[in-house]
Amino acid sequence: MAGKEVNINSNYEKFYSKITNKKVYPTEFVVRTFLANYPDLKMEKPKPGDSVLDIAFGDGRNTVFLCEQGYNVSGIEITKGIVELTGKRLKDLGLAADLRIGRNNNIPFEDNSFDYILASHCMYYCDDGDLLSDNLKEYARVLKPGGYLIGSVANSDSYIFEGAEELSDGSKLINNDPYNNRDGYRLFAFKSEKEIEDYFSDLFNEFSIGFADNNFYGIRERVFWITCKNLNN
Repeated sequence: MAGKEVNINSNYEKFYSKITNKKVYPTEFVVRTFLANYPDLKMEKPKPGDSVLDIAFGDGRNTVFLCEQGYNVSGIEITKGIVELTGKRLKDLGLAADLRIGRNNNIPFEDNSFDYILASHCMYYCDDGDLLSDNLKEYARVLKPGGYLIGSVANSDSYIFEGAEELSDGSKLINNDPYNNRDGYRLFAFKSEKEIEDYFSDLFNEFSIGFADNNFYGIRERVFWITCKNLNN
């Protein structure tokens, strides 16, 4: 598995290096969650100046959006190359964020650092020997007491799990990634909102959960959206 972990680092660095547009656009659920109001969305909205950590920011599409809202933005990514690429994009756009190398299970910030964490399409990525619960413990550590986790959680029927091998720890070993980035890597998935709440409830409460079933021209993405509040007091 160690070799596979190295591969996912280099695969994603190559993937993001091909995105050369200066302007990038945020993920739809992120915009809706941060800016819109819905009957079942219980999360307290962030205010300008609130601290937000963008986990696995990639090309910076959500980092840019967060900076534009006036939040105090930080972010982590898995390689120096990705950090430098997105740091340059932000600088070219006249924006700034504290971007560092880190992983779901190893966030290089102090305890109780953030009012909000954004984990868009990333929290369920698990390094060798780790579980999703390890990632969530690290998120809870760097969140302030009562801070919010906002993110997406993979549905077990999503495209990425086609042909995946189910493992005894509850994760799935990816074997058929159409983007050629994640083969040989472990992802966690859920079948229902109840499964999500049961899994997260040792560390978080006040759940708001949505669901999307999108067919992007042959890529059938099924994903849960989730916000929840840190139980750490």
